[in-house]
This record gives sequence, structure tokens and C-alpha cells, in this order.
Amino acid sequence: MEKNTARLEAFSDGIFGVAITLLAIEIGIKEYEGANNLNLWDKIIEKWPEYFTYFNSFATVLLMWMGHNKIFEQLKKSNHWVVLLNGLMLLLVVLFPFPTKLVGSFIGTNAQETAVSFYAGFTGCITLSMLLLNIVIINNESLLISPETSVPWLKNMIKGQILGFIVYEASAILALQYSVIALMITFLMWIFWAIVSMDRERSVEK
Repeated sequence: MEKNTARLEAFSDGIFGVAITLLAIEIGIKEYEGANNLNLWDKIIEKWPEYFTYFNSFATVLLMWMGHNKIFEQLKKSNHWVVLLNGLMLLLVVLFPFPTKLVGSFIGTNAQETAVSFYAGFTGCITLSMLLLNIVIINNESLLISPETSVPWLKNMIKGQILGFIVYEASAILALQYSVIALMITFLMWIFWAIVSMDRERSVEK
């Protein structure tokens, strides 16, 4: 069966690539007066929150892209709602550098709790957008190349996305009191997404 989603996939891959690039574009140290070898090392070390959040967000976007790629591998065509919900997801993904920079800038300040809460909540919104996309696909089996193998995998992913959304939003609330714990939960979610987005052949066998 010929696939008719190539343009949509290429567009999506481009947006994911832009988002990952934007994550790193703000990291840097501006020229400052009195720079020398010793205090430049101090400046580099002071930037550790930005390195951490970049690494965290890069891994998150990478795993989301992997899951997105696996979803579209199973589609032979799209419809109006798939295009719109995919666009909503991409809108949120390309805005992800904003909460990433927010956390990197405000870790260690009196605004740390709000920054981490917004970061976790925003990540949950991206997860919700992917969940809605999967729900539309699973309710339109005519879009799938092989419904008998794709539907069980999609159901498994939907369960994971529901759980992921709950964890992110709970972390957003937790961050208002325990921001470090909440941030570490978002860090550990990599493992969760790596499992949820496993190849559908392995998931169906279980």
C-alpha cells in the first residue's frame, strides 16, 4: 500500500530539527570586562543549569520524535484532524526552548519553583497533544497500513501517554514546593518514554 504521508512527515521532521537547534542557540557566554583564564572557567561552571536543562530537553524532544516517527510509520494516509493535531503538537514542540531557557535561567533563584512548574506543565501539554493525535488515529483505522498490528501498539502508547501526562502535571504541582524533585522526575521520564515507544512488534508479542 502506497503511503501518502511523506510531505507531512518531512515537515514534522524539519520542525523537530528546528526545535532541537533552538534549544542550544541561547547557550553561551557573552564577552565581559576583565576576562581571564581563571574567571572564564568560573563562568563556564556557572552555566551548569543551562547545560542540564538543554540535555534534559534534548533527550525529551528526541524521544518524542522517535515516538512520532513510529506512529507515522504505521499510517498510509492522513486526514483533516491528523494534520491539525500534528500541527498543534509541532507548535508546542517548537516552543519548548522557552520553558527550557526559563529553567536554565532561574535554577538557584527565588523563582526556581515557578520555572520548574511551568517546564513540567508545558512538557505535559506536549504529551497531551500527542495523546490526542493517537486517539484520532486509533478511531480511524482506515488510516493505518496494518490495523491488526498497529492498533494494539497504539493502545499501549495511549496508556503510556495518559500516565505521562498525569506524571508531568503532578510534577508541575509538586514543583511549587519541591522543585528539585519535580525536575528530577522530568529527567527520569526518558526511561519511561524509551519503553513506551518500543517497536510495535515487541509490544504486540507481550
